Amino acid sequence: MAGTIVEVTFPAKQFALEHTLNTLETVTFEVEQIVATNPDSLMPFIWITTSDQSLLEEAFTADESVAEFQLIADFETEYLYQLEWVDHIEHLIRILVTEKATVLAARGQENTWHLRLLFADHDSVTRTHEYCQEHGIEFDIENIQEFSNQRSTRFGLTETQQNALYLAADRGYYSVPRESTTEELAEALDVSHQALSERLRRGHGTLVDHLLSTSKTAEPHETTFTEPDQKTRTD
Repeated sequence: MAGTIVEVTFPAKQFALEHTLNTLETVTFEVEQIVATNPDSLMPFIWITTSDQSLLEEAFTADESVAEFQLIADFETEYLYQLEWVDHIEHLIRILVTEKATVLAARGQENTWHLRLLFADHDSVTRTHEYCQEHGIEFDIENIQEFSNQRSTRFGLTETQQNALYLAADRGYYSVPRESTTEELAEALDVSHQALSERLRRGHGTLVDHLLSTSKTAEPHETTFTEPDQKTRTD
């Protein structure tokens, strides 16, 4: 499948979480890949890096773009939240849903959102840009590139994700205590620390999705969950 990847920026005041970004000096929001198919399901889960969870939730409560929020996972300074949005961000969501765009990644920091979007073609990008202009949304395009899918493994992983996961397992990254760091893995693969973190995170997400989708066909059984001894997810 071919497509067009567009990297864009939006002021937080025209999208979401402006109050929260203004309140917390050191906070980062990261969104995993999501296909925009429903106005109520765009960016429902967000990873948040902050040193002050209490202040974060106070900011959420006062943020006009957040209708409701729920903590899903807690990793000391990284948190996974499920968010429900209010209507004032619906203009951007509506056009992304209409054009069947995929949010490959989204990062909110310092009053600005950086989105990496996948569209079917250039015409979809043009229509989205024109729609944003008509509704006063600053749709600033920073980069446009053509896209072609990488060959995937039977678990839905890309080859780069599979290689990163294999190396991490082989070098004891998942051992307790860890025998390798993300910095060492990134150096071994000759990629940046951020690129490796994204590969591992998306690879983990793909494996979880595969496991959950597979388990739906299995017979129901009782499962006991135990709390891990230490944080098992890092950038």
